[in-house]
Amino acid sequence: MTTHQPGETRPPAEPIAVIGMACRLPGAAGPAQLWDLLCRGAEAPGPHIDDIDHVEGTGAHTAETGVTGHDRDATADAGTTAESAATIDPQQRLLLRTAREALADAGSDPATLAGTRTAVFAGQSQADHWERLRETRAERRMEPLAALTDGGQQRSVLAGRLSYALGLHGPCVTVDTGQASSLTAVHLACTSLRAGESTLALAGGVNAVLSPVAGDLFGRAGVLAADRRCKFADASADGFVRADGVGVVVLKPLRAALADGDRVRAVILGSAVSHDGATKQRLTDPSVTGQRLAMRWAYEAAGAEPGRVGYVEAHGTGTGIDRIELAALNEELAAGRPVGRPLLVGSVKTNIGHCEAAAGVAGLIKTVLCLEHRAVPPSLHFTTPSPEVEWGRLPITVPTAIEPLPSAGSAAETDNGGDTGTGPALAAVNGQSICGVNVHLVLSAAPPAPESTGPPPYSRTAVVPAF
Repeated sequence: MTTHQPGETRPPAEPIAVIGMACRLPGAAGPAQLWDLLCRGAEAPGPHIDDIDHVEGTGAHTAETGVTGHDRDATADAGTTAESAATIDPQQRLLLRTAREALADAGSDPATLAGTRTAVFAGQSQADHWERLRETRAERRMEPLAALTDGGQQRSVLAGRLSYALGLHGPCVTVDTGQASSLTAVHLACTSLRAGESTLALAGGVNAVLSPVAGDLFGRAGVLAADRRCKFADASADGFVRADGVGVVVLKPLRAALADGDRVRAVILGSAVSHDGATKQRLTDPSVTGQRLAMRWAYEAAGAEPGRVGYVEAHGTGTGIDRIELAALNEELAAGRPVGRPLLVGSVKTNIGHCEAAAGVAGLIKTVLCLEHRAVPPSLHFTTPSPEVEWGRLPITVPTAIEPLPSAGSAAETDNGGDTGTGPALAAVNGQSICGVNVHLVLSAAPPAPESTGPPPYSRTAVVPAF
């Protein structure tokens, strides 16, 4: 068996293509609507998405009815019976619907995947629906197996439901690393594809705020924003905003995607997952050391120079951990950065709130859109830089208007008067969690499509200025 010693140079990981994606987020029922929301510098009208019935004033789901009447009719999407569709965990239904939309975006007919080694890695960190069923004793009126599976008591069923509905035979894993769940799911999907244990992968996460319990605990811990606005890196930052959300990306090895003529939306060059270990006083504290390890390993896996990254989608919660994240980014991404070209850093949470288990994939979808459009939308509510951040040491800029996404020019090119507009644009997505897990993904823009390729089958509703 071949082993690698710490610090040993490894060959770059096999690039993984993002060939499809879909999402349902506050104010955005799909990537095109999300891009429009971002470019307008708009904030979602509320923390919830339209697919779920919520109890007014509590953010809780109506456990008696389970899902909306329209969705109870859509039993085929849930891969379940009409009886259980009335009480199925909305997170299962949301993931199923969004996965189908992501496959459609990839130009793939779900029916053709039955019997294939297609993998499912899905992030979930809350089981609110089950708790609501128990509170109302609704689970006592359900068949025992249905209560366990459809009701959400067994979280493994989230991923299992999707594999069952589509007839997939590849790895099937529900991932819970807290707020880093969906990015961890993407990392595991890439690992599975590189190992050859799967040929295609559906990866992402879902979060539905269906009970007030977790919100009450977060509130008592003092980590929720009083004005319900996420103010990433700002002096007035006082907490995050909980939100529903679901996102799925369709992944395939780049060589296979190009050979099959798939439309490549972006390329994942490398990724890594770390844990903070004992580098902090409390389990829930963030750690510069832990985050730096995930970043360093991700760039090693990608075979990419950190200084060439033009944009990082931060975890960016609008809490005290922002300064730790920015410090880690500075330590790992400042070296080799061309003079006069700061690193752009933003957070989609300022637009849509914190989708918790789905937060990472929401940031990933935003980053893919940035690479496609060669632009970075503004990060909202950034007016007075946080005094807890040493801005004078950091080559970091939080954009407050649409900025062009820099190409991956190197410091040497700049010093020699070269064109820093050469090379594909590089971007990254960073994530962390309450349990100490950190995730970092490194992406590049898609390779040029063949001239015969037609226009992309999605609508870009936002008008982006030409640079």
